[in-house]
Amino acid sequence: MEPQRRWINRYQPQTLVIGTMLLYLEGVFSMIRGSKVLLLLGLLMLPSAYLIANDKKVGWQMAVAVSGLAIVARIQIYGFKPDLFLILLFPGALLALLLHPMSREHQRIWFD
Repeated sequence: MEPQRRWINRYQPQTLVIGTMLLYLEGVFSMIRGSKVLLLLGLLMLPSAYLIANDKKVGWQMAVAVSGLAIVARIQIYGFKPDLFLILLFPGALLALLLHPMSREHQRIWFD
């Protein structure tokens, strides 16, 4: 019997489920924004979300790295403006969800 493939794994903790959905959304919006760096980061967010949904540790590691790089890239691209908080809202929330103790513990125990 072939293992079940899924886009969202609702059996994971809430922090990982929301993080996976946010990875898909942020990946698409990053690709639309037009910067080559954000395009590359968006392209990396989509497979990392899919791998997290299918309980792969490499997906979680890639998602944490790409989320951190997205924050750094946005600061570098947009600079320190008054609306920097809004620019970093979704990447910051994404990184916080992935690094939440519940997410870290679940991936440590259950992911391959």
